[in-house]
Amino acid sequence: MKPYHFYVAFNPLFNEDQTWKTQAHEFHHLLKEKKKMDLSSHMYWGKIQISQYSEALNLESFSHVLNENNELQMDTHLYITDYQHLWVGKVVGVQESIDDQENTLNFYKNKKVEVWFKLTDFELVSNNAIETLRFLNDFHVDNEHYSFKIKEMTPFTSSIRFPMIIQDRSRARYFNNMLENGYKVLNENQLLETEGEGIKLNTYIHSFVIPEENFKRMPEIVRSHITHAEILLVEAQSAGKKDRVKLEQAILTYLKCLEILLNETFVAHLKKEEGHRIWVTKDQHSPKFMRSALDKDKSSLIRIKESEDHFQLSQIKMLLDTPAFFPHTSLDFIFRNKKLFWEFCRLELRSTLKNESLIDLRHQLATHTAQKLHDRELLLVRNILLGVGGRGVLNSIVETWYANESSLKKSA
Repeated sequence: MKPYHFYVAFNPLFNEDQTWKTQAHEFHHLLKEKKKMDLSSHMYWGKIQISQYSEALNLESFSHVLNENNELQMDTHLYITDYQHLWVGKVVGVQESIDDQENTLNFYKNKKVEVWFKLTDFELVSNNAIETLRFLNDFHVDNEHYSFKIKEMTPFTSSIRFPMIIQDRSRARYFNNMLENGYKVLNENQLLETEGEGIKLNTYIHSFVIPEENFKRMPEIVRSHITHAEILLVEAQSAGKKDRVKLEQAILTYLKCLEILLNETFVAHLKKEEGHRIWVTKDQHSPKFMRSALDKDKSSLIRIKESEDHFQLSQIKMLLDTPAFFPHTSLDFIFRNKKLFWEFCRLELRSTLKNESLIDLRHQLATHTAQKLHDRELLLVRNILLGVGGRGVLNSIVETWYANESSLKKSA
């Protein structure tokens, strides 16, 4: 069923200009002001690349959709949602780069944008979470651009790589030339003046970063920490004034979630498989793995199966860097029954910890020495770990760990 359209979700928690409720509200205002001066004006909505490890975007498919719709003399829509609001833009171009940066939001400055949608009109069609959900239920994926089908879009739809090429069952046509000035953006919209019902914070977490199934599978302490971190992030960027302390607390909490999850999976598996042969130091704050206990004072060591201590990211990465660290066995053998999990840890997690300097950042935030880092760098860490329109490290850990398992240990 054609025409095909484009669909993206954005996180309003990352709005950097508190003058506006969301980035989309600011976008609407700027395009409206430009249209008042020149009806041929346009603006670009960008899709930020969340991580360098994201699957490459097939820009050719998006250009093909636009060209086909033009041949059918049908508009191409860009549906934009934060799961409370639903906006629709009229797309006239899809580009990998732009020269006229003045025709987009300052929000995109110094960010890696993987695709730009050139819009000549823009309309808010819902500001209520329940009504927006009804609109999303009409959006589905059943086309030649994907090897899978999605019956309807919801805040919990997983495996989405934004932007998506979708179909709209309602076949709504939002833009036409029947208006006096020809542009929806220039007309009054009561939805902009009223406050619609929003969605709960927990739904925000599921909507943008973690599928509901993955969230339920995480240890309770991790779920609690993620919720706390999201609250800190909202508080850090509320009231028109950024709170650097709360922002750092939020990012440190995200990193602790990664550390806890790896202790509940990676370290727990070491205890299960080699608990009686692996020795670690007795150090509640910073235990270390020992290559061998021979010729060592065993009063300072303990078998890992007896240890209740929490291992830091640096120690876990050390093992990922040296799979043959223990002389009596190898990690390849220890994780032989967790191949997908081990491959992710060894090939992807290891490079992420290194390239993104998450271990150094963890130390800086814990010791309050991260003042030189820009706010955007800190927020990028949240995106990498949780995923915004992407898979995310925490999701990957849970999904690969669960490839052959039914549950994670619930932490107290």
